[in-house]
Amino acid sequence: MDGVCICEPKGNAKCLIQIYWKGKHYEYRRDDQGYVLTYDKAQDKLTEISNAIKKGTFNPVDFTDEKVKERKFSFQFEKWRIEKKEELDTDELSPEHYRHIESYQTNYYVFFDLYDVREIDLEILSQFKLNELKYRKGMTTLLKSKTRKNIMNTLHAFFSWMRKHGLIKEMPIFPEIVDTNKTRRKALTRDAQEYGLEKIPQQHVDPIRFMMKTGLRPGELVAILVKSVDIERRVVWVERARSGSKYVERTKNKEVLPVPLNDIAFNIASRNVKGKFPNDFLFINSNTGKPYTQWYLWDAWKRYSETEVTIYEATRHSYCSQIVPLTDKLTAQRL
Repeated sequence: MDGVCICEPKGNAKCLIQIYWKGKHYEYRRDDQGYVLTYDKAQDKLTEISNAIKKGTFNPVDFTDEKVKERKFSFQFEKWRIEKKEELDTDELSPEHYRHIESYQTNYYVFFDLYDVREIDLEILSQFKLNELKYRKGMTTLLKSKTRKNIMNTLHAFFSWMRKHGLIKEMPIFPEIVDTNKTRRKALTRDAQEYGLEKIPQQHVDPIRFMMKTGLRPGELVAILVKSVDIERRVVWVERARSGSKYVERTKNKEVLPVPLNDIAFNIASRNVKGKFPNDFLFINSNTGKPYTQWYLWDAWKRYSETEVTIYEATRHSYCSQIVPLTDKLTAQRL
C-alpha cells in the first residue's frame, strides 16, 4: 500500500491519497463528509484503509467519493422516501403516514444527514434524542412523548429497511422514549353521550350518533359509500377510509370488516341511503353539500357538545367501554 499526502505550499493544506492495490492505482481527494482532504483527515483515512486491509475487508471502491456519498444518511433516506412515495401512489401507504415521513425528514432527521449510515450507533441516536427531540421546530412547545416515539419508530423502520437491503450489517440499539404524557382514556356513558348530542346542531347528529352505535373511527365514517351499506343483512362494510385529505381503499387494520347495525344505527343508515346512488357518500354535510371530513365532525363536537372529551373518545372509546361489560355479562350468562 502506498499512501502519499501532497500539500499545496500556500493557504489551507489540501491532500491527495494515492493507493496501489492489486495492480491498480486509486486516488482519494475527499473525506467522509465530502470535504477536500486536509493533512489530518488524510491521515485518518489512511488509518481507516490500513485497518480495513488488516481485517481483510478492504475494497478500494468503498472509499471512492461516489460510494462515500451513497453511504450518507441523507442519500439512503431519500431512496427510502421515494420507495414510500411509490407505496403511497399504489395505495399501500396512507397519506398521513407519508406526510409524517416527509415532515420528520425535513424537521428532524437533518441531524443525521452527513453521517455514514454504518457509523450511527446508540451514542449518536442518544444525542439525537437529547438534542433534537425536545421542541417542535421553530417553536418553544415541547414535543409530546407520543410524537417523539413516532419520530424514533419511523427512524427504526428506515434502519430495518437498510438492514434488509444489506446496507448495514446489524441494527443499532435505539434509546428508549419514556412516556411522560400518560393520561387515562376518557369515555362517556350513554346518558352523557345523549347530553352532548342534544347540543349538536340537528343536521350533524346522524353521523356522530352512528359512530357512537358502531364504534367506527371518524376517518372510516366519512368514507362510507351507499353501496357499503347492506340494509337486508343489517351491516355496513368498512372497506375504505379518509387519510388526511385523500380517500384510501382500505382501513387502518387493512381489512374489510362487516359491522352489525343495531336498531338505532340501522334507522340512521336507512334514512341516509334514500334517494342516493351506490357510489354516493352515506353522510353528506348539508352546510356544504359535500361529504363530511373528520375534522368537521371533530370541530362540531368540540364546539357544541359541552363535554371535555374528543369526538374519538365520545364515540369509539365510549362504544368499547360500553360493549365490553355487556359482552362479559352475556358470556357469564351462557356459562
